[in-house]
Amino acid sequence: MDLVFDFTQNCKRHLLWKPSDRILIAVSSGVDSMVLLDLIQHLPDSLRPWYGVLHVNHELRSSSIEEERFLENLCYLKKIPYFSRSWKKEEHPEKGIELAARNFRYTFFEEMMELNKATHLLTAHHADDQLETVLMRLVRGGQIDGMVGIKDQRKFGPGVLVRPLLHYSKEDIYAYSKIHQLAYYEDETNSDPMYTRNRYRQRIVPLLKLENDQVLTHFKDFSSDLSDILSITNKVIQEKSELVLVESSSVFYEIDKTTLLSLEPELQRQVLKYILLNKVYKFQPVETLRKQVEELVGLMTSSKSNAQLDLPKGWKARRQYQQLFLEKTNPEKVKTTCSEKKLFPEQWVFLEDGARVGLFKRDAHVISPYEKDKHIWINPNQVVMPLVIRHRKKGDRMTLKGMQTGRKKIKDILIDQKIPIKMRDEVSVLTDSLGEIIWLLNYKESRLSIPRETDKIQYILVYQE
Repeated sequence: MDLVFDFTQNCKRHLLWKPSDRILIAVSSGVDSMVLLDLIQHLPDSLRPWYGVLHVNHELRSSSIEEERFLENLCYLKKIPYFSRSWKKEEHPEKGIELAARNFRYTFFEEMMELNKATHLLTAHHADDQLETVLMRLVRGGQIDGMVGIKDQRKFGPGVLVRPLLHYSKEDIYAYSKIHQLAYYEDETNSDPMYTRNRYRQRIVPLLKLENDQVLTHFKDFSSDLSDILSITNKVIQEKSELVLVESSSVFYEIDKTTLLSLEPELQRQVLKYILLNKVYKFQPVETLRKQVEELVGLMTSSKSNAQLDLPKGWKARRQYQQLFLEKTNPEKVKTTCSEKKLFPEQWVFLEDGARVGLFKRDAHVISPYEKDKHIWINPNQVVMPLVIRHRKKGDRMTLKGMQTGRKKIKDILIDQKIPIKMRDEVSVLTDSLGEIIWLLNYKESRLSIPRETDKIQYILVYQE
């Protein structure tokens, strides 16, 4: 394979960048990144934008200083802008050093992109890296999106991260370096079996290549096909998720059970998984996600009208009638209720949710401008002013409109109305000064609500959302 020609055609065909873009190349001094740097230098002027080299000295090996000097000198001789940073040994953690090193490296890359107004960051990941990554993720488990492996391109910092060598094998890269007599350094830690990737590279991948010499191509095609399929299905899942989500906030999500259960079972599971991952857990890793989805489906299809289950990370799910609620539990939070608000004639009172309630006197034969809003009429001789607006209390009862005797618990009225428990404590009642409930705001009127009589003076109580 003529790698220079193929690489150039690939850049043209996929429009990886424009001549006006600004590129930074992550170079470790290993064979992969040195080949990538050389290929960029071989691009024709019409395809080669401004470019610079980024290097991180992790101080994990004794040869790292020598490698840094080699690369810096090379860039100086070829007049390539060079930027480096060292990760001091005293900053190394005792555990998780691979992840910490990666975080340090990519933080530096992002800073340099912003500083140099770069549009693209290039890394030298290749087809063997892709095979190893997909295998490790399949064995480790996780979400199907992760099984795609390494993407050719993705958003990064102020621009795009591109892996232009992803379709070439390690053998192709070694062959190119030999033909062009490139100098590079071998990282001795790449043979250390204490690292997971090295064990796959040394023990598993060679066996797969013996089984089928086209295994790299097959894994590349698998990754590409899976990426295409997910791109299509994720749009459908997201659209359906927006349909079933009735209400949402950072600590509360309401799902319409009827709408969700009208979907195919496969789509039900994917929608619930999407809501949990993207909304509830906000992309945090959750090992029991599949189990949670199954439990939520069971909760919704249960014969019980009301049931609940605990979820990880301080969340719980509650089923109430046709709704499913996902809410963050906070034992330390103490529920508070707002103080009572007095309502006088010709006045508006604003509620906590932004709605307002007004009380206005209307003379005989006068049409109120508020009759198109939610309202009730009351006889001024049957109530004691001022009126009071407050949250409902335990034991509250009212005599419903159409009843002259007998009182019904507010709690039972809300249950009959299928109002979720979370919303019941936030319901407001409007009483007169003696405590007689006139209106369960937005839900039920009392016996004190009367028809409009045009030949008498009346009060109109108005509720505006």
